[in-house]
Amino acid sequence: MSKFSKILGGTAVALTLMAGASQASAALITEWGYEVQAGFSAFSPAAGDQNAPPNDTTNNGVVGSDPNNSPTAGIISGLPTTISWGLGSNGGDPSSLSVTPTVNNPPNLFTNAGPVLGAAVTHANNVITGQSLTLDSATIATTLTLTPITPPGSDFGPVPIGFDIEFNETDNAGIGGGQCTPGTGAPPCADIFVLQNPGVLDFDFVRDGFLYTVELLVDGLGVLSDEACAAAGEAAGCIGFITAENQTNVLQTAFQISARPVPEPGTLALLGLGLLGLGIARRRKAAA
Repeated sequence: MSKFSKILGGTAVALTLMAGASQASAALITEWGYEVQAGFSAFSPAAGDQNAPPNDTTNNGVVGSDPNNSPTAGIISGLPTTISWGLGSNGGDPSSLSVTPTVNNPPNLFTNAGPVLGAAVTHANNVITGQSLTLDSATIATTLTLTPITPPGSDFGPVPIGFDIEFNETDNAGIGGGQCTPGTGAPPCADIFVLQNPGVLDFDFVRDGFLYTVELLVDGLGVLSDEACAAAGEAAGCIGFITAENQTNVLQTAFQISARPVPEPGTLALLGLGLLGLGIARRRKAAA
């Protein structure tokens, strides 16, 4: 699993450094139940293909299907869990992108332990005709609900998380005499996905004296080659994944949770006074 973590702000870092000064009295939640819901909240064909209705199969448009009909889907309810585009070459199937509608426990999620599986993203990367519309961008909308089990407590969530992705359908014949974009293999050339908002891959929340960090892990996600980024219209160092042509590619997600105590307000005040006293002592010494 690949992991990209955001840099915590100064306050969070300070709290982490001072955590050893005082252990909060509240109980750490060590075991959680969870539920992940997913669907596509937005999708569009590539620029230049906009004259065709986006949901018109007769014009090979980008089509949503398989709505999330789970009774617990909440704000995800009714969103398509599959989008497809293009006419399959030689009568084959169109290309498609799909997400797992619902993932929940068991197994349960444990704090400061290993990850559990989340939704899977599947790209059926089929060869399509050159006249077909292609996908340009999509947003995978997900929600995560955490339920404390040990000790028991009220649900946390659902937390909405949106993954904004840009897509590039590569020229399967290769560029310039059979050469694929560097970093995407040999012909038939792999397709390129770029994650636009990698900051969504982790988030923090405070509960009963502990700072919890949820980290999302994605198998196959990483920094793409400069050439692959450029082919997708992105700056060098973009984060994404590539999918092999004429194959079903599965991008498995997972998540884990860690926790550390937040100092009690009294400890923060005492620490502040101590730092203030240290500063005064230094000034007196300098004056002497």
